[in-house]
Amino acid sequence: MNPPSGPDEQLLDELRELFSGTTPPGGVVEAAKQSYGWRDVDAEVAKLTGDSALDQPTVQARPAADRRVLTFEARDLLIEVKVVTARRRRRLLGRLVPPQRARVDVSQPDGRLTVEADAAGRFTVAGLEARPVSLRCRLSGRRPVTTEWVLL
Repeated sequence: MNPPSGPDEQLLDELRELFSGTTPPGGVVEAAKQSYGWRDVDAEVAKLTGDSALDQPTVQARPAADRRVLTFEARDLLIEVKVVTARRRRRLLGRLVPPQRARVDVSQPDGRLTVEADAAGRFTVAGLEARPVSLRCRLSGRRPVTTEWVLL
């Protein structure tokens, strides 16, 4: 092995040595490949700005483990999603603000479902697993809005 010729090469050699023989946990590589295929360079990204699972105080009079509220914000669109847990499945009750019709693609590592948001901006998706999810809202007259990935 040739000695590194600069600080960048030395760092790369140290990283190679550190990760040699390391295998990522099951499914991580496949999920990364699939998520790369779901990218949409024309879509606006809606950032996660609220997550009741993280925002709740540590001491509660009544735990809300079966319900969670996520809020995503784009330039002129708010996506509110209530996550309801029933057994091992998740159901999403969503709302677009301002209210409008849209096609909503709900992606998880193993596939995608498409539902319609009604004129009030409401949509429902049932039967999801406790896995990462991303929503893509296709709205009339504007480019799509895609949420960040979040673990249900």
